[in-house]
Amino acid sequence: MKRRTLLAGLGAALASPALAQSWAPTRPVTLVLGFPPGGASDAAVRIIAPFLQAALGQSVVIDNRAGAGGNLGAQAVARAAPDGHTIGSANMGTLAVNPALVRNMGFDPAADLAPVSMLFNAVNVLVCRSNRPFRSVADIVAAAKARPETISYGTGGVGSPGHLCGILFDHIAGTRTVPVPYRGGGPQMLALVAGEHDFGFSPMGTVLSHVQAGTIRALGVATKTRAAELPDAPTMIEAGLPDFEVLNWDGIIVPRATPAPIRARIGEVVRTALADPALVAAFRQRGLQAWPTTEADMAAQLAADAAKWQPLIRAAGIEPS
Repeated sequence: MKRRTLLAGLGAALASPALAQSWAPTRPVTLVLGFPPGGASDAAVRIIAPFLQAALGQSVVIDNRAGAGGNLGAQAVARAAPDGHTIGSANMGTLAVNPALVRNMGFDPAADLAPVSMLFNAVNVLVCRSNRPFRSVADIVAAAKARPETISYGTGGVGSPGHLCGILFDHIAGTRTVPVPYRGGGPQMLALVAGEHDFGFSPMGTVLSHVQAGTIRALGVATKTRAAELPDAPTMIEAGLPDFEVLNWDGIIVPRATPAPIRARIGEVVRTALADPALVAAFRQRGLQAWPTTEADMAAQLAADAAKWQPLIRAAGIEPS
């Protein structure tokens, strides 16, 4: 499928520091989020908002536009005036996965939005209830191969990071497991603890307290290196599934037509905030890894995720709605 890059005119975007410093907002800045209060995305923008406010000299107001897998929030950003007074936070699912799941998103991520910087990555952890017989990733693979289409995993909904992890698991391991969707990551975790499904992939911030309490068991992490919070949990690659990496990121976006000096200034402020030790620590307490990047790096990661996930979604037989 022919795709346009989310970063058009990169050379213009990389404005000089002097030009970037020359822009400042003249009224409060609205930071639109496509998810409800209480989740990791909401926590992250509320942590970074005071840093942005101090640097920009204007209030930063969080606007939760929850719904449609983050599409409502991203659409609001796409339709906003491109003057720097409306920015957004959107995740990998909204920008890279939803185009394969939703026939009419109401906007085009490539044509209507421009990246500024990544915000965070949330480590996905493969977990099972502590009374399940699985002691390793290999145990789940063996059970799934012995009993195809009977071993189930919970997800936070179609196209959620947990669902993507399950799709990749089946693709690499050669298994046929059964996804069980819930209305978000919170209900998914409660259902896992209650024993409603066999295993699941959930963000570090969601699973850590349950692992520490002994109610669930961490079997692997979907990153290339082990997580400091769970040093005994191998990576999925170490556990025998090559190339198993699932990044669960949120990033800062603006309307596509936002002038380069404004984008550069917002990006500079965001990256400075993400390098602050206090912010890094606050993110880490919630299982989030601060991830400052350039516009080009965010665009490249988005393109890579779209190229990775959209074919896998189609191969899994998931029809767009």
